[in-house]
This record gives sequence, C-alpha cells and structure tokens, in this order.
Amino acid sequence: MNEFKVAGKNIPRYDLPDKVVGTAKFAADVTAVQPLVGLILRSPLPHARIVSIDTKKAKEIPGVRTVLKGNDCPPHLFGLEIKDMCWLARDGYVRYIGDPVAAIAAESIDAAQAALDSIQVNYEALEPVVDLLEARDGKGPLVHEDWEKIGLGPNREGNVIGRYEMAMGDVGAAMEKADHIFEHTFQTPYAHSGYIEPHACTVEPGADGKITIWTTTQAPFVIRDQVAAALGITLTKVKVIPTEIGGGFGGKIHSFVEHIIALLALKSGRTVRHEMTREDDHNGVGPRQGLRIHLKTGVTSDGKILARETDVIVDHGAYGPGAPTQASSRIPMFTSCYNIPDCSVTMASVYTNGPICGSVRGPCGPQCFFATEVHLDIIARELGIDPFEIRRKNGIRKGDTGLFGTQKDDGMLKVLESTAKEGNWGEAIETNVDLEGPGWKLGRGLAVSFWRGSGGASACTARLNADGSIQLLSGSVNLTGATTSMCQIAAEMMDIGFEQVSFDSGDTDTAPESIHAAGSMLTRSMGAAVIVAVDDLKEKIRGVAAEKLEADPDDLKIEGGCVSSISTPERSMSLSEVAKVAPGISGYIMGQGETQTPAFCPIYTAQIAEVAVNLDSGEVKILRLVCSQDVGFAMNPISVVGQMEGGMLQGIGLALMEEQPRDEAGNIFGGTLHEYLLPTSLDVPELKTVMVENKADDTPYGMRGVGEPPILAAPAAIMNAIADAVGARFFDIPVGPHHICEAIGKKSETQKTR
Repeated sequence: MNEFKVAGKNIPRYDLPDKVVGTAKFAADVTAVQPLVGLILRSPLPHARIVSIDTKKAKEIPGVRTVLKGNDCPPHLFGLEIKDMCWLARDGYVRYIGDPVAAIAAESIDAAQAALDSIQVNYEALEPVVDLLEARDGKGPLVHEDWEKIGLGPNREGNVIGRYEMAMGDVGAAMEKADHIFEHTFQTPYAHSGYIEPHACTVEPGADGKITIWTTTQAPFVIRDQVAAALGITLTKVKVIPTEIGGGFGGKIHSFVEHIIALLALKSGRTVRHEMTREDDHNGVGPRQGLRIHLKTGVTSDGKILARETDVIVDHGAYGPGAPTQASSRIPMFTSCYNIPDCSVTMASVYTNGPICGSVRGPCGPQCFFATEVHLDIIARELGIDPFEIRRKNGIRKGDTGLFGTQKDDGMLKVLESTAKEGNWGEAIETNVDLEGPGWKLGRGLAVSFWRGSGGASACTARLNADGSIQLLSGSVNLTGATTSMCQIAAEMMDIGFEQVSFDSGDTDTAPESIHAAGSMLTRSMGAAVIVAVDDLKEKIRGVAAEKLEADPDDLKIEGGCVSSISTPERSMSLSEVAKVAPGISGYIMGQGETQTPAFCPIYTAQIAEVAVNLDSGEVKILRLVCSQDVGFAMNPISVVGQMEGGMLQGIGLALMEEQPRDEAGNIFGGTLHEYLLPTSLDVPELKTVMVENKADDTPYGMRGVGEPPILAAPAAIMNAIADAVGARFFDIPVGPHHICEAIGKKSETQKTR
C-alpha cells in the first residue's frame, strides 16, 4: 500500500460507462447531413505498370459525384522522413497489393461500388521484389526506378532505404578469445495490428476551403500534419476531431485513407464518409515489419558472452516514410539485456513489393527478442547450462555500458529473478489442463526483453470549474486508459476525489498539441504536463484566495476541496467559492503545463511459458504465462495488469498463428479474420502478472511505460518452451502443428541414422 489517496489505486477506466452501455461514438458512428460514400480502388497486383485506366463508365453511373485517378491529384510526393509516397499511382506504377489506384464519391454505397467495379485498369505485371537478401544486396528489380530522386537514409542505393550501424569494443579480437561460436538465422513475417475496428473517417469541406476530419486515430496532430502536407495546404485549413478508437496498436497513427477522402470531399464540395473493409484494412494498413536476423555470438565454456555480431534486414514494404527512425532506433535492443562489451549491429532497411510497414505494438521488439532469446537458449542447452543461470550470469547490471548508454539500475535482474520465482523455474510442471489422449509432452521456456522507454513533448490545461471540479484538456487521445491515470494525478495533487476530475482530448483546433498515444510513452509524458498544469492552477487558486482571505499566498494550503490558512485554519474557502469570485479578481482560473521530451526510461520484462505439445498432432496448448515487468510505479494497477495480460496474449498470436504470408509471386494472404488467426478466449491460459515497482528517476511518481513491453518476450518464451518439450528448434515464427510434426519427424530420422 502506498501513501497516496488516489494515485496508485485501482480505479475503473474513466471512459468505461459509455463503452459498457454502447453510447461511445466511434468513427463509423459519426453522423453527417447527406454524406457521400467514399470508396478506394486498390491494386490486385504487387508490382505492375498501369498501361491504361478508364473511368468513363464510372462517371456515368447515376449518383456518382467524383471520380479521382492519379493525374487528378496534387503532383508532389509526401511522407515523413522520406517523401516517397504519391497519390493514386500517379507515376503509373502500383507497388503492393492494396496500393490505391482510384477513388470514388457517390450518393450511395451501391452507386459507389458499381462505379468502382466499372473502372477498367490494364496492368502490365512486373517481377516483384520479395526476398530481403536480394533487396539488400542489389539483386533483382527495383521497387522505385527513380530512387535517386527520393531523399532516403544513409548509404542508400536501389532497394536499400538506408544502412545503419552501431558498434562497441573490438568484436573480432573478442571472438578469437571465445571457446565456442554460435551462429543462427531467424526470420519473421508481416503481422497485422489485429484491432477490431477497421479504419473509418468522415471529412467535411468548409466554404473557406477548410476541412474537418472525424477519424479513428491514435495521433490527431499527426493526421492533421500529414493531410495538410499531402494536399499542400496550411495546417490551419485542417481540423481533426478524434473519435473513440476500437484498438490501434500503432496501426492508427498515420494517414492511410484520410488524405484521399479529404481530396474527394474538396473535389465534390460534399461531406464524404469512408469505412474500410476488413480485406482493405489488412492489405492497405501497415503491418509489423518482416525481419531477417543473423546472430553470431562468441562465449566461454562456462557461458560468459564475449562478443556478438548482429546483421538485420528490415522489410519496410513498398514505401518507407518512417523507415530511418523505425530501423535505426531499434539497434540497441539487440544487445540490451546483457553485458556484451564487444558487439556490433548492422541494419539495412529495404523496399519490397509489400504493404507499407509501420509501428505495431513494440515495433521490431518481438522479432528481435524471438531471435536473441532463442539463440541464447540454444547456447545454454549446448553448453549444458541452465537457461536462467546463463541469463543471470550475463544480465546487464547497474554501471554496465551498452549500445544504449550506461545502465542506471538492476531492472533486468530484478524482473528475471521475480519471474523465475513466480514461474517455479527448476520445478516440475504441474497443470490442471485436461490433456486428452497420449503423446503430450510438457515444456517450460524463459525469455527477457527490453524497451527503451521513449517520450514526447506534451502540453495540458487544467481549468477550475464553478463547482470546484477540475477539467483537463490535451490533444492526446484515450487509447489505453491513460486519461484515467491523468485524472488520478490531478486528483491526487488537488486532494479531491477522482470523480471531481475529467479529461477531454478536444480537437486539433482547440486542444494543446501533445504526444500521441503510442510507444508506451503517453502516461509518463502527459503526466509530466499534467503536474505542471495543476501546479500552475494551484498557484493561481492561492492567489485568488489570498485576496479574499487577506492572507499571504504562501500561507495557504489546498486540501480536501478547500483553501485554508496554515497559520489560522479557520480562515478558509471552498474551491467552488474561489472559482466563483475569480472573474472579478484575476479572471477565470486555468493552469497551463508544457514539458519537453523526457529522457529515455528503460523498461525490462521477463516471461516464462509453460506448454503442452502433442507429438502426434503437433498441437500446442499454452498452459501458463508468467510475466514480471518493471513498471516503475503503477498509477492504476488494474490498468497496468490489463496491459500486461493483453501483451502476453498478443505474444501467443505472434508465436503460434499470426502472419500475413507472402509467396514468391508477391501475393499476400490472410486478408480476413477467417484467415488471419488471432487468439480467442479459448486460447487464454493461466496468466500471472508481477509488477516490479523499480521507480524511475525524473519521471512522474517514478512511472515507466507499460503497453509495449509485455508483448516483447512472449513469443521467445513460448518457442523456448516448445523446444523444451519436443527437443527441436524453430527459427521462423509463427509455428503451427505442421511445423512441429515436420520437426519431430526430422529429429526421429536423425536419431535413426546415428
């Protein structure tokens, strides 16, 4: 138990009532007067030249108001760090299945669909780029023939968007001292964010040329900026109103459709609504990047890691607007959990004819730790060392230096030891799960992970209402319950009840610009701005109260909804009374808080998985998952546990079922939730979460980020558990029953030939 009244307590989410009764308004619930229906025609081919496109029949269909193709759009390229994106195949090429080709606005869905179906596109199919090694090494065709005109990253060439490298020590010399050298290569596929609510938006054009966008987004200011840049208009001409959001996981940060629907609205002069189909969402919205990871590690016979070389290729798909940061910022992860004094990581981000890859929960993290933790497990088993002991022996400690800097504490060892204790490491596996029939083998696996803990500049206002309640306003949306934590902070500081504080995200015209809801950084970053805003509010409250009470502001305290004199407690007034007299003294009372981007705040997790594997069918049952996470301080413990459990379940998906596979012809599969399998309630095992409160420096209440870390180690822990059960290793994920049966068969054949 902590000493706080509101902070650190289990409080139901601020937005819970509306979502429970169904009154919360999501993007598809936005109403408008006689809106047009917007639809987008997308490429069925991964790589092709558009020989011709005929929209004449589409324009003749009754009810069709606007038909757009490439040459009807602004001529410039746009994007984030890299300006390589264009409107509707403007340069005459499509580069991935789902690449927008044309757009329709019509009076009804039937008219819009008929118009879309009538557009005749003649494609000349081109050889697609699908192999990451060939893309990096300059073999095969180019995704962008005009790559030299695009401002890419360092050492760019052909299909290479950029090459990045970090190194420490003398890797070659350290490798020569090693008793053993291990090398393994791992590969991971595209994986969709898997949210329930597909992308949807409504765009209304104003008579003055200003557009208002209602959309499901994690980042309203990012949408505003990207739409304005794509249209070539000023930011003041774009207003974004975020709706409730039915899941995002990083897939709702950037503009995938908003800029196209905005152009339809401007061209037609009418409000346009667009809802993505599940198939279009799966093909047209950025999945998790596919990675190829090669690891080479030198160790002593007793398991001490001396050196590691890591070579990574990141598949960014057909366009790489955020590729430089998405790639280079992940490099330290590959050596983050262990003290490896001599190490190097080289990384190349490449174009392929795949979907535009982007940020999905823990970007590049599950892929990284699947590789590094399975690799280390193999080393431990080969050397006859307990997997827990090899991690404890090499675990990074306070004062150690890695590619991310000097370690500030022993967070990694704390979560490792906590997980081993809670996960009964070294003991026999006990389960209440009914394992029908013969052939079941039990296994237990361990993995650790690291998240850098980024942050962002934030701003917030805090207004004192006439009834003494507090209204917070900021441009950050409520995705994971962060607004509840913000209200807790304000209530704690004001010494009032949680129910007396409310939070509003506003819109991009009225709310203070702030960090978006992603990257496990919102609560920590926004929390700092709330503290500054409430401190400012309290100072102004004391100033007004001092006038009425004829007291020194420094002699006043705010407690229990009242302002009173410390020296003469009988002189007091309520917050409501202060608010009511304020207009005649200083004006309405509003606190303002702005904070800069905070320093990185490392977060470690460790997980243990217990599994049962059927040697005959290859079926895998996850029996138990245990996760210890360094949360710093749990502002709302029940919310933190929810994030941890959600991340663990998504990790099950990545390990066993989730992928958007691509064949050699560039075709992407898994376009619906019938094909793209997600964990359901039937897949939920026993879950054990342990919050390690290792408070961080220079962060509100010592909080650390929460959302990203719990997914990172889960796939590796599960794969290590499967290997423990069946005695075979897997270097690609996800792993299905057919993979396990094949591996067991190969193992049996090998044993027969010995």
